[in-house]
Amino acid sequence: MGALTSWPPTLRIAVDMVLMSPFPCALAWGSALTVIHNDAYRVLLGGAADHQGRAFDALWEQSWESMGASVFKVLQGQGSLIEDAPLAVYREGITGKAWVSGCFSPIRDDGGAVAGFLHALFETTASVGACHEWRELAQSFDARLAQYLADPEHTWQLSPDVMLMLDADLRVRTANPAWHRLLGWDEAAPMQMALPDLFHPADRTEAQLTLMALVQGHAAPPFEGRVRHSDGHYCWFRWTGSAHQLLPTLVGRNITADRHEVQRLAEAAVRDSQRMEGVVKVAGGLAHEMNNVLSGVGSSLELLERRLAQGRMERVDEYVRMARECAQRAIGLTQNLLAFARSQPLAPNPLSINRLLEEAEPILRQTLGAEMTLNMQLDVAPWPLQVDPDTLRNALLHLCSNARDACLGEGNLTIHTANERLEMPSEGPEALPPGDYVTLQVEDDGHGMSRQDLARVFEPFYTTKPLGQGAGLGLPMVHGFVQQSGGQMWIESAIDQGTRVVMMFPRYQGKLPDSIAHDATPRQMQSERLLLVDDESNLRGLMKEALVDYGFEVCDVPDANSALGQFRHGGPFDLVITDIGLPGGFSGRQVARALRMMKPEQKILFITGYTAEPVEQSLLDEPGTALMFKPFSLQMLVEQIQRMLQA
Repeated sequence: MGALTSWPPTLRIAVDMVLMSPFPCALAWGSALTVIHNDAYRVLLGGAADHQGRAFDALWEQSWESMGASVFKVLQGQGSLIEDAPLAVYREGITGKAWVSGCFSPIRDDGGAVAGFLHALFETTASVGACHEWRELAQSFDARLAQYLADPEHTWQLSPDVMLMLDADLRVRTANPAWHRLLGWDEAAPMQMALPDLFHPADRTEAQLTLMALVQGHAAPPFEGRVRHSDGHYCWFRWTGSAHQLLPTLVGRNITADRHEVQRLAEAAVRDSQRMEGVVKVAGGLAHEMNNVLSGVGSSLELLERRLAQGRMERVDEYVRMARECAQRAIGLTQNLLAFARSQPLAPNPLSINRLLEEAEPILRQTLGAEMTLNMQLDVAPWPLQVDPDTLRNALLHLCSNARDACLGEGNLTIHTANERLEMPSEGPEALPPGDYVTLQVEDDGHGMSRQDLARVFEPFYTTKPLGQGAGLGLPMVHGFVQQSGGQMWIESAIDQGTRVVMMFPRYQGKLPDSIAHDATPRQMQSERLLLVDDESNLRGLMKEALVDYGFEVCDVPDANSALGQFRHGGPFDLVITDIGLPGGFSGRQVARALRMMKPEQKILFITGYTAEPVEQSLLDEPGTALMFKPFSLQMLVEQIQRMLQA
């Protein structure tokens, strides 16, 4: 090949690639196909001899018949790939066969002509041998399986179904191993009793008629029947008989699990039907209550419209008051239903239960009336809770109202608080895990409840009060709130022995925050700029009108995309008010995150009526963030906005 200094650049580069490659490869160069290989290639050939400088066709003379076509193709400029090809190799003085995968790649000189080729190989003898071994094992298994299937004795022994042969007296003459495995009876010894005697009494007649038909040589349809296990219980089988032999044959497939599944589905269907009856009852009760309050609202507005058209102003304020009262009843009704469904929006805050009770004591006494005695037996140092304080106060008001009615306006009500540590899970279908809890008990000495009433006390619209004196939503609301807060609630009562309502709430592990007093009196603002985002156009318009009356400059938009565009081009804004549920798949949470990417200190007020996914606490904990639940009064909205702007 001449002196190294006279080699063309292409050759020198190719040789460097071959010698540095960790894989077996060789270079065949020039018209003589002179071989230059690396050490891994020599090892593949199976000897210590150095084959440098030999002609490629001489080196692979024994394999030329399978390799020659690829060599001629690569010399014409076409590469080729071989997979698991057999090659004859000379190893340890013996010519053997090896399987290899590899490639032939042409190498061109500076003029573009093929000057040689690169030959790279990977030996795959081991994997090919393993594949052949697995193929032989599979073929052997298939052959043995066919042999077993062709032999009835193996089918008899290996069948997962019970197989029986009966005599003329319907006794089991012989049985396969499944008879013992599934039913526990000995397959070796003949049965001392007839097979029909093992069937369940309800299935025995059908089984005996079918078996008699088989003994007499008649065909019989398959049937299902329960057969007694050796330990006394029954298992379901689907039986198929054959009468074409000297002894009738009976084959039974175990369907016990299938029958249990059918029974489970049937029971679930019954439960669903009962649940649907409850839904119908709730819908009926809701329709009745809503019709009452909507009739009050509609009638008041109708009279108000008529008086305004007549120019008469007498009693106008009374019509407005009646409409507001009916609207508040509707708000309370929907909130109670959401609490019962554990879907009401809550704003849990760390609090001291004793402090909340002390602050609520005046309104509780007012609810009970002058003839009721309120006793507070409070724990000296109760653990803190994290619950919605407003909803908890409403729950206490419901319980006090129920106690007043149970005592007919004259009696005693005692409220207890206590710390309690559960070492084991509590009892009941909604058991609490072990841990620390704060117990709140409300106990009266009224007429109590019967066991039948106590079983239905948490059903919506179920009430023991006279018609028109209760909607039957108070206790379901309290129960739903306690469970939504992670607690448990139960009631203990008996006729003429009073009632005790027990609520347990999880302990809050953090520290109570310092209370901050706010001035709740709305004041006139000085053109602070607000961005209002809500898809309800009527409500958005009313909120905007009220806020403008208080001196705010309000820009209102119906969706998230409009809000982002207005924030970029019409900002800055002192406060952004956004509904959580917005159209277009872009929620108020995402609006808040996007706005704070542009302005991290942006103040945001979330408003919502209902959301399946509550706002993350981490988002609410960020400075300048608050949450209000619809429905709220316009004055409450203004007060909240002023508190946030003053902070």
